[in-house]
Amino acid sequence: MGRGVPVFSVGFGQDPYGFLGRFQAFKGDTDLAPELALDLFTAYRKHKQTRRRMAEVVVTRFIESESFAAAKLRMGWLEELDFWEKSFSKRLESAAESNSQIANAWRVPERVNALIKKWAASEV
Repeated sequence: MGRGVPVFSVGFGQDPYGFLGRFQAFKGDTDLAPELALDLFTAYRKHKQTRRRMAEVVVTRFIESESFAAAKLRMGWLEELDFWEKSFSKRLESAAESNSQIANAWRVPERVNALIKKWAASEV
């Protein structure tokens, strides 16, 4: 701590003390591990210090989609990004043509094109 790196706490049965204690930690209930992972993933995607790196991760994972289901899931992550680099557009266009799991996934290529247009319009 104190090194300019965000830290998120996970509570496993006991919340931090204080007035906002129950809001200071993610729920670490082992029955909810996938939900916890998604909460942490979302927090890192949205945090100002990590959103750039996480955007790169999301784009890369989408490009490497190994199934139609993965392409659809990761497309949703792409649409939720609040950070964009110009290079993402070309990379996504290329993936929509060369990766058959993206190119042939129901409505994914159209969503890629709409996303690229959205970010191109915001750059003006």
